[in-house]
Amino acid sequence: MGQHLMAPRSHLSPGVPSRFFAALVVLFLLGPIAIAGIVAFSSGNRLEFPIPGFSLRWFAIALSKPQYIEGLTASVVIGLGNAILATIAGTGAALALSHYRFRGRSIIQALVMLPIAMPAIVLGLGLLFTLTIYDMQPGLLAGVLGHAVLGVPYVVAMVTAALSNYDRSVERASMNLGVGPVKTFFKITLPLIRGGVIAGGVSAFLISFDNISLSLFITRGDTLPLRLMQQLLAYADPSVAAISTLLVLASLACMVLLLPLALRRR
Repeated sequence: MGQHLMAPRSHLSPGVPSRFFAALVVLFLLGPIAIAGIVAFSSGNRLEFPIPGFSLRWFAIALSKPQYIEGLTASVVIGLGNAILATIAGTGAALALSHYRFRGRSIIQALVMLPIAMPAIVLGLGLLFTLTIYDMQPGLLAGVLGHAVLGVPYVVAMVTAALSNYDRSVERASMNLGVGPVKTFFKITLPLIRGGVIAGGVSAFLISFDNISLSLFITRGDTLPLRLMQQLLAYADPSVAAISTLLVLASLACMVLLLPLALRRR
């Protein structure tokens, strides 16, 4: 009897091949990041692996380079502006597509998600030509608006997933009690889908922050990824790996800070 009860557990526990495959996948995903982190501590003058010695000087050099600081500032400004616009527009679009049934709903949903499927060069050229229609020049504002086009589909996907378990009867009850639609949204709807909204906004920011293809067309080449690419083309020194390592650490810190907020239940 005891053997019959123990048998299902042995089937559920992963075997050696499964663990080996999982280890290979983790190594494949994290290996490049780990190598970049190791190269950041190199004592040499160029990008090479294995490193000739250990040194922290490239971190100091990276933080003292004006082009990196200016690029970081431009990327943060564009990323935050894009995240705010994409979160507002994407949340509204997800609510409309989820709550209402109307003619052409499927077509509109496909059009909203289209920027993800489009080749980046085609999207960048289209945005560049659109800027000329509105007499705008590539720069910060164009970068914010252009990156928001790419950020909206991610917010729509995240908020739509949050709305899949959303009970509209609570919202209807609030409306029946005489509460206005705006107050109902902020008091009822938004707290219940808060996790999806935060995840969508963070995704939009991260998509914008390390974007190269769109930034080539709609910015002045002053975002951090473009500055790093210019540095690699001109002189590939370990300062590129140092600033990349600092960004990875900053991303991990943001995840640690935001994850409890996103998972918090009301």
